[in-house]
Amino acid sequence: MADDQFEARFTVMNRTETARLLDVTLRATGPIASSDGVQRQFLAEPYKRYTVALPVQSLHAGTINLQARAGDAQDQDALAVSLPVRERQALEAVATYGSTTADVVKESIAFPSDIRIDTGHVGVVASPTVIGGLEGAFTYLRDYPYICWEQVLTKGVMAAHYQNLKAYLPDSLQWPESHDLPQRTLALAANYQATNGGMTYYMPQDAYASPYLSAYTALAFNWLRARGYPIPSRVEARLHDYLLTLLRRQVMPDFYTPGMSSTVRAVALAALAGHGKLSRADLQRYRRHVPEMSLFGKAHYLLALSLVADTSSMQAEVMAMIQAHANETSGKFIFSEAVEVDYQRLLDSPLRSNCVILSALLAAATPGNNGDIPFKLVRTITQSRKNRDHWDNTQENMFCLNALVDFSDRYEQDQPQMTLRVSLGDTPLGEAQFRDYKDEAVDLRRSLHANDPGRTATLTVTRQGSGRLYYAARLAYAPAALRSEAINAGIEVHREYSVERDGRWILLPNPMQIAQGELVRVDLYVSLPAARHFVVVDDPVPGGLEPVNRDLATASSVDADKAALQYADGSFWFQHDDWKSYGYAHWSFYHQELRHHAVRFYSEYLPVGRYHLAYVAQAIAPGAFTVLPVRAEEMYDPDTFGQGVPTMLHVLAE
Repeated sequence: MADDQFEARFTVMNRTETARLLDVTLRATGPIASSDGVQRQFLAEPYKRYTVALPVQSLHAGTINLQARAGDAQDQDALAVSLPVRERQALEAVATYGSTTADVVKESIAFPSDIRIDTGHVGVVASPTVIGGLEGAFTYLRDYPYICWEQVLTKGVMAAHYQNLKAYLPDSLQWPESHDLPQRTLALAANYQATNGGMTYYMPQDAYASPYLSAYTALAFNWLRARGYPIPSRVEARLHDYLLTLLRRQVMPDFYTPGMSSTVRAVALAALAGHGKLSRADLQRYRRHVPEMSLFGKAHYLLALSLVADTSSMQAEVMAMIQAHANETSGKFIFSEAVEVDYQRLLDSPLRSNCVILSALLAAATPGNNGDIPFKLVRTITQSRKNRDHWDNTQENMFCLNALVDFSDRYEQDQPQMTLRVSLGDTPLGEAQFRDYKDEAVDLRRSLHANDPGRTATLTVTRQGSGRLYYAARLAYAPAALRSEAINAGIEVHREYSVERDGRWILLPNPMQIAQGELVRVDLYVSLPAARHFVVVDDPVPGGLEPVNRDLATASSVDADKAALQYADGSFWFQHDDWKSYGYAHWSFYHQELRHHAVRFYSEYLPVGRYHLAYVAQAIAPGAFTVLPVRAEEMYDPDTFGQGVPTMLHVLAE
């Protein structure tokens, strides 16, 4: 690291049978303080190691070249080592996201005054759609093998969506039976309807009628009717009677909690509201139950309100309840809640709730009041597929695709046929053309210039043609001096070092001081207020330490395992009791890289919560070293990040 001080140590061994008088010379060149090198002469006994050290102080980034020579008049040996030097910097990112059909968009960029100009960039990432990569969801449902009614029905509705979203799908994706599958699915509905009118998963008997499945079926009938498919009238009439009974009488199963019952009734209200069977007074009667509904229920209650006249005030009230559960970053919006485990009987999932919230916000009486929430919600939903090309289950795939269809119907009615030009002030950054929803996003940027710090410039995006443009204006920069305070921009991250002495771990204060050869335990703590996607935790390793990699044959597994032992008194670990450890579940941190200059942990999807990571390193070289701050970020949205604080590490010679 720039401004580090260390000792470059070399060992010399006389591998002959007699003592030899050796001359040893050490030299360093590159971005270092002036040095005359080191010259030593000593009598080297046979097969005995001697250590010779060269003090070095780095000045700036570059490469230090070290040379060591040893020998006498009879024999000579030499070694050359190159050592990279990294800058003392931590990159930060800010961004604003938007979508537009206007011909010109302007964003004001304020460059901080105290930033470096040898790193960072400014620019725009642009795309003709925020909906993409849908083929996996259709393939998942097209090839789905199971045959309960929920899965059969979902597959039929998905086939109808396939016809509607072909413009977003590659030509290689074919689903020939999608033309008649929706109608064939509707013809099967009577086979799963009990005598009381409710729908069952397998056996059409009253005892197996499911309130939630019945309400979901009524919703699916509405979706298919909107796509032009005739619904079996007798099945639907009996189903509506069953749902009206659920709304008027206490006939829910015993295992339904009050919140579950209210949530299912909200889904039934949404299914019935468009058929003229509910009045404003009917919806008003359930108003007092809204607080106990899950987000899934609240969103469906909002959908029901949007279909009934004179409910604007109630819509605003429910929308405020939903938004109280929101977490917003510059590029995404996500809603989170904690529900009882019994909600799994309603096939509950946080993502499904977010998808129906999107549909509800788009259907609300005053969609303009939602600002860019729908656009940011779509970004959340599409990234929630994690590393796969589809979502977790049939319910998520159904409600997510349904929400994306609603978004497409509202915002993406015109095929993209546009030319895009981006400039910063009077300087063009580039141009691109979009002719199809399937076109890849473009990244138009430039590096920071000497006159950027402290100035304000206008980033102009000019759009010519038709279609909606989605863009992210981004500025990435490194402060001239490392920040002394932590940053929480959607992720909180904390790091602590401890050292093992006398059989116990002791926290190291700043500046830290250890002896060469000692083991250092590094604990990293990550806290998330909302689910995050594709998160990396990047912890720079100071020059005086080397991570212990248990995968190497020369590494001590005993030392490596010390990252899983007890914690030092006063450790951040004791501030909470719900830390999730590395690899505790599939959706956690499960991959790591141990390198000389950094240790990195990766995840594809992290639910709300607290995460703990740890590794062990050994002090290998004496000196004074800068420890850059630990950083956690969403790799595809680097403006959602957290950053710790820098510190100093002094390693004392043995």
